[in-house]
Order: sequence, then structure tokens, then C-alpha cells
Amino acid sequence: MSLMLPGLLATSVLFASGVRQFQMFQQGQIRDPWAWGLACAGFLLTLSVLVLGFEANGGRPTTGLMGSLLGALLLLIVIGTSLHQPVNVLLIGVAPLTGLFTVLASIRPGEDTLGPLNVETAVHILTSIVAYGSVAFAGTLSFFVTWHHSKLKERPLGPWVALLPPLDAMEHLFLRTVQAAWVTLTVALLTGIVYVDDFWGQHLAHKTTLSVLAWIGMTLALWQHYRDGGVTRTMRKTAVWAAVLLCLGYLGSKAIVEFLL
Repeated sequence: MSLMLPGLLATSVLFASGVRQFQMFQQGQIRDPWAWGLACAGFLLTLSVLVLGFEANGGRPTTGLMGSLLGALLLLIVIGTSLHQPVNVLLIGVAPLTGLFTVLASIRPGEDTLGPLNVETAVHILTSIVAYGSVAFAGTLSFFVTWHHSKLKERPLGPWVALLPPLDAMEHLFLRTVQAAWVTLTVALLTGIVYVDDFWGQHLAHKTTLSVLAWIGMTLALWQHYRDGGVTRTMRKTAVWAAVLLCLGYLGSKAIVEFLL
């Protein structure tokens, strides 16, 4: 089955969600039921693209599928968190980004001649995807919290500052995300050690090295929190660099292999 139609539909709905949320944000509203509903619909459409794409590619992730799945995870976190905390403004960035990867996944679904993965490798891939999503979301929240801090220091305060989610709520969400990222990344690395058969033959050295560095970064971020208390500037910077390393380790190398080599 062609992925083009559901991919374009999902992308259109997700872009509409981001645009709608941005328009409401300009008008002084943080929560908007239409933007939230479009995000939910886009999430479901993205899941359909992912299911069809992974099925066509024998369960193996491509750059588009991986990016789309990470975006879907971020989108799900934002949708769920927005039920209790006013973080809907994150849809402005997360929804269109997910849409871009989804249309990429629909254009380049991968090879349909590959055989299915074994259970052990599938478990490692699944835990890795969850880890990548958690780390990426932590990095995104770090940027947002840092920007919020800078806006609160301006005098007079900008007109949008009052519309932003409470800083305490965003810092709390950021801390919990870093904790979840550390746990899931630990599990992903451990399953890789157990299930990977040929470390050098499968060209995993660079990915593993960057993933370990990202894990060290998340560990340092948590250590800085427990040492200094609260969400410090150094902790936020450390989380950003960990997210960058992890993205380079997987998405960057995979994109080079698919599009340049």
C-alpha cells in the first residue's frame, strides 16, 4: 500500500495544528481545543504511516521512519502533558516537525525486499527509539526553558511572557523528562550489549560511542540537579549537548548512508 496519501494527510493536519496553536498564542490563548484535536488526529495518522512503513521495510527504521516515530513520541508527550499542564504552545514546533519527518517517511519508505527482524533485535530497536525520543524531548524542553528564563529577565516584560506556560511547570516537566531519558537510554545500551552479535561488522562503533557520551551527559545533568538543586543553566546545557550527540549518532549517520552514500 502506498504511503503517499496518509503521509501527506498526516503532514497537512500536523501543520494545521501548529499554525492554529501559533494563531491562538498570538491572540493570548495557550489552550486551544482545535489545535489539540488536530494534533491528536495527526498523531493517529502518523501512526498509520509508521505501521505501514515498518511493515514495508521488514521492521527496519529508515531516516524518515525514525524521525517520524521520534516526532510521534514527542507529540504524544505534549498531548498528554497538556491535559494537566498548559504546555500546548509546544505544538507550534513539535507538530510541524513531526509532519516533515512523516512526509519524508512516505516518500522514502525503504526496501520492501528485506526480511523481518528477530525478536531480540526488535526489542533493542524499540527501547532505543523510546530512549531517543526521551532525550530529544529533554533537549527541546531545555531550549524552551532557557528562552523562558531570558524573557523573564527583560524589562519591561514582553507581551508574550504572560502567555507562556508557568516556568515551574516547565522545569518540573524538563526534570522528569531527563530522568526518563536516562532510564530508557540505559536500557537501550544494555539491550544493545546483550543482543548485538557483531559490534564492528554492523558498523555500530560510532553510534555506540555517541550514545554512551549522551548517557554520560544525562548522568551529569542529573548529578548537577541533585548537587545544586533545581534546574540550573549548566544542567540545561548538558541536556542539549546530550540530545545533539544522540541525534548525530543515529539520525545523522543514517541520513548520510541513505542520501549521500
